Amino acid sequence: MNYPLHGQKQGNYLTPANSYYSDEYTQRRYDLYLADEVARDEAGKVRKFYRLHAKHDHTQEMAFAYDIKCPKCNGRLKQVGRQLSSNVLGLYSCPACNRR
Repeated sequence: MNYPLHGQKQGNYLTPANSYYSDEYTQRRYDLYLADEVARDEAGKVRKFYRLHAKHDHTQEMAFAYDIKCPKCNGRLKQVGRQLSSNVLGLYSCPACNRR
């Protein structure tokens, strides 16, 4: 699932919206969005993560500037993985959802 991100008027705080758009449509339509990614964590458990994607190129400094709400619980996501390219940015996890 993809989550288009909408900014707030103050700062770089981004709020995700649920969507059932295809990856291609979301990539063309939105400047920033999260995509679900499933991977094993350091303990070997399969967990859900979110990968930040950008339409326009981002440096590492630009990518670190965002604070993103969790699509599930509205908590704050924490970056747990590095940027893969200038458009495929950090991997995020929700500490609140992972405690459950």
